[in-house]
Parts: sequence; C-alpha cells; structure tokens
Amino acid sequence: MSLLQRHAARFVICAALLASLSVRSDAATSDPVRSVDNLPPAPATEIRALNTGGEILVTWTASVDDAQSFSVFNGTYIKTGGLNGYRIYRATQGAEAELIGTAGPGVIEFADPVAVTGATYIYSVRPFDADNETVPDIAPGSTQDLARIVSLGGGPPDVVVVRTVKAEISFDVEVDVEDEVAVEAFTVDFITLMAELLGIDPSRITVTSVTQGSTIVEFEIADIEGEDEETITAEEALVELIAIVADDTEDEFATIGPVLELSDESTEEVVVIPLPIDPDGNIVLHWFSRTGSAVGFDDFFLFADNFGLAHGEDGYDATYDVVPNGQVDFDDFFRFADDFGTSIVNAAEIQGLIGQ
Repeated sequence: MSLLQRHAARFVICAALLASLSVRSDAATSDPVRSVDNLPPAPATEIRALNTGGEILVTWTASVDDAQSFSVFNGTYIKTGGLNGYRIYRATQGAEAELIGTAGPGVIEFADPVAVTGATYIYSVRPFDADNETVPDIAPGSTQDLARIVSLGGGPPDVVVVRTVKAEISFDVEVDVEDEVAVEAFTVDFITLMAELLGIDPSRITVTSVTQGSTIVEFEIADIEGEDEETITAEEALVELIAIVADDTEDEFATIGPVLELSDESTEEVVVIPLPIDPDGNIVLHWFSRTGSAVGFDDFFLFADNFGLAHGEDGYDATYDVVPNGQVDFDDFFRFADDFGTSIVNAAEIQGLIGQ
C-alpha cells in the first residue's frame, strides 16, 4: 500500500470514529425532564349553588394555594403553592359527575346556563395544578353538602344519606375467574359461610365481584326493613366479621381458604329525593304528607294547620307557601284545591327513599 493510500485509509477511519462519537453525543442529549408535583392543591371550600332563574350560579371560597410564594432552602428559592385553576363538575342523581367548565386562578364563581325544570344538580369545584386535582372533602348530608345541591322547581331539595356496608376480602386460594361455573360455586360457598359465621340470612349478602390476585371478593351486607332490636344490622355484622378474621383461632374459613386481608370499603352517599310528579310530568307541590299515592285529606289537614301563618311567625313553613308571598293564604289554598286528588306517579320511589 502506498503512502498516499495509507493516509487515505487513516482519514476514512478517523471520519468514522468522529461520526460514531457524534452519534453517542446525540444519544446522551435529551430534553429536560419535568419534575412531577405530588402535592395536590388545597381544596376549595364553601361551595354553593344558587338558582338565579336563568342559570345556576356556583360560588366557592378559593383554595389557600390560589397564590404563589417562595421559600428559601440552602440558598435556593423554591416555589410553593400555586394552581392552574378550578374545574367545575355537575352531577345528576345516579350519574357520574360531568366536567362542565374551567375557571382560572383567582376566580371564585361560575355560571351554569342549564335550567331543566324538576331536575336536581349537585356541583363540585376541584382546584388543579399540572399533575393533581383535589376533590372537596364534604360530609354527606352536611350543611356544606346541601349548599351545593340545587333543585329546579320546588323548594330546597330533600335528601337522605344512604350508607352502603361493603368490604373486600382476599383468600389464599386460586379460583379461575374465567370459569363461570367455578365462580358461581365459590360464590355460593362464600355466602353460605358468611351467613353462618354472622348468623344472618344469606339473602342479605351480595357478592359484587370475584377477581384474581389470590382470590379477592367484594361483597355487600344489606339491612332489612322493619328489623327488630334483636336483628343484627349490616354495620354490626361487618364489625363482627372483622373481629372473626382478626382472631381466627378456630380456622373458621377452612372450607374456602386462609384469609389474607379484609378491608372495610363502606361508603356514604347523598341521595336526592325526587320531586313528586303527576301523570303528565308536572311537579306536584301539595303532596305534603308523602302518604298514599295522591294529594288527599292528609295533605289538606297539614295545610290547614299552617293556614294563616306568615314569615317571621313561630311555626311558619315556606313549604306550604306554594304561591310565595310570605304568608300561607287563600292564594295557596286555591292552588291546593287544583291539586287535590292528583295522582303521584313516583310515590312508591319517594316513599322507599324516605322509609315510608
């Protein structure tokens, strides 16, 4: 190989090495990685919904993180607080909450143009930042809870707090959850054993799911209507089951398998009692007693007891001031007379919710 050829070969090798170094350099370079914020903003409080006639005005007290400040750590300024804004959600009975709008930082109200007569809505305001969203911590049925519920038609919404007693239990046993026959047999054995251990009727136990991962069973325990003092309640039954699992000295679960874990997953939910509706879908405001299936004499006697009372007087109840003028008077009586005898098509549903 000539000297010229050797120099050419060296040039090619050097060029290849430089290209390789360039590739490695590019591979080591990347865009900055954004850190993830694991601290959710503080919740919005005092959420209220007001029917203004043409829209629902939702107001709230701003999150305490609706501002940015800085603290110093080892000579470095660290940003604290701050949020991107608020998401406003609206829910109707039995449906998931729907995102209906967003408000920026510093904003404390939102106008919802929805207006469906007879509907009841529950509003939620959730502060959010780049990585988190904070759901308000509100006790079901509390004053704060009722303030965010609005009923379009009639007075303030009637609500009941429904507690569902349920739990999740894991067994160290394998069940093929794809095999319907095997799952059904396991479910029957589970319900039978639980009923025997707790001394309750098997019909009160409902298995809602059986999943893999050892075997995880989600189930509910129901109360029974008209129960006497000797009948164990659903809550008492679950407390008893937790105690049995914690002190399983007699191997009570041998017919199924060892218990790995039991957790109380009970929930409380506000259920809005629907407004009474006549056969044409109109709201009936004079079915005061919630008895029977039509506006009748029980309602008349309640109305008569309140006739003549005015706002500010002891005993005044705006429920009976159907033609609102601050007094239960003949205007209300004439409206009551129009409704007398009207059938309530959803009477059974309402009575079931209020326990009648």
